[in-house]
Amino acid sequence: MTRKRREQAVIAVNRFGLGARPGELEEVARDPREWVLAQLEKPASAGKALDRLPDSQDYQKRFTEWRQRFYAARRAAEKNNGEADEPGFGQTFRQELLDEVNLRAAWQCETPSPVMERLVMFWSNHFTVSAEKQMLRLLAGSMEREVIRPGMSGDFASMLLAVEQHPAMLLYLDNIQSIGPDSPAGRRQNQMAEKKGKPKRGLNENLGREILELHTLGVDGGYQQQDVEELARGITGWRPWFASRKAPKLGEHGSVFVNSLHQPGERVLLGRNFEQKGAVQGRSMLRHLASRPETAGFVAHKLARHFVADEPPKALVKKLASIYQSHQGKLLPVYRALFTSEEAWQPGAPKFRRPDEYLIAVHRALNHQPDVKRGRWRAEMKLLGQLPFQPGAPAGWGDRAGDWIGADGLWKRVWMALRYGRYLDKDIDPMELALASIGPALSEETSLAISTAANHRQGAALVLASPEFQWR
Repeated sequence: MTRKRREQAVIAVNRFGLGARPGELEEVARDPREWVLAQLEKPASAGKALDRLPDSQDYQKRFTEWRQRFYAARRAAEKNNGEADEPGFGQTFRQELLDEVNLRAAWQCETPSPVMERLVMFWSNHFTVSAEKQMLRLLAGSMEREVIRPGMSGDFASMLLAVEQHPAMLLYLDNIQSIGPDSPAGRRQNQMAEKKGKPKRGLNENLGREILELHTLGVDGGYQQQDVEELARGITGWRPWFASRKAPKLGEHGSVFVNSLHQPGERVLLGRNFEQKGAVQGRSMLRHLASRPETAGFVAHKLARHFVADEPPKALVKKLASIYQSHQGKLLPVYRALFTSEEAWQPGAPKFRRPDEYLIAVHRALNHQPDVKRGRWRAEMKLLGQLPFQPGAPAGWGDRAGDWIGADGLWKRVWMALRYGRYLDKDIDPMELALASIGPALSEETSLAISTAANHRQGAALVLASPEFQWR
């Protein structure tokens, strides 16, 4: 096996995948590019691994039932000067909250299709929802399962519509609070508010703004404040099911359309008129955004930045954007072009592993499965600075080395390496671990440190804490 083939195998499993499992580098070295491309055609399904988890509609029904019991118990307790005996949200849904994090982590550590799993992680971060509200602690994971996993191999427009109609996104970016001022319900509510001297309710622009800035055109995509307002008007009435349980269905995963909240009239977005009525108007506006050249460039840049370099080659970005447009937003041709480009296979390690990528790579290198019965994975991710399903802003987790490299973060990775060093099988020499996970990227300095380690556990820790293991 040539050295170049081995170097490309390291790129395949680390830069495009989630880290090498024992023996995987040798297998991939036979044809690294084919190993990557084959996963696009026949990815392993996460179905069985995640099937036990409820869907979004079920979560909303169970949440609604719990909330009714909880407030009824609290009212009864206040009336009788006692204490409510209905358990709180965290206690009631403890197992579901653990399962959402742990079963996903277990699949990431064992999946035979790590390239596709990396794409799941990419798109979940692109279409960020953060579990900062009770219901979102359940729905963030179900959105990934219901619309990201099945949608990321199709066309961007379809995935965009599914995401923006999902109850998790409607709740996270406050579309649940958005009311058309001239809608029947809006006029009625504002008349009542005026009589009572209370503030009037109206549009909430959060979802419309983030669709333009973060999901489609990008911050430099040429839209104006008027476009934000028009898009926000076009998607008024889009709500999670639990907020309007008798309204007609919107999408496939537990959202509804309340026509009485929808701002009537024609919309103008980026110079194009949208005369459609009802929920169709917002859908048409989203499809138009998906077809824009600015969206093609924005998606292309983010993909190249995630998989190739913090400052991706402009020629590669331009090529990916062109393929996006020529294939009407179909994503598989874009992935193929990305993973067969010469820019993507250049030697070196231009991307620093995020905490989730690092912890997954540690488990894969050691062939160790995370504990799915307790909250250890969540606790370790919190320590490393990336609490599962809870980025601090709609822009998602940072995707550049500078977002994660720091003295505190690096020290915590060293601590984590020491913790996991004990899981290396006693029959496996730490140098074998290094060659199986880092391969020809292993430096002389790291090799010397491993060979002179005081004991087996320390040797394994040196591999997992090495500079080569931090980069992909």
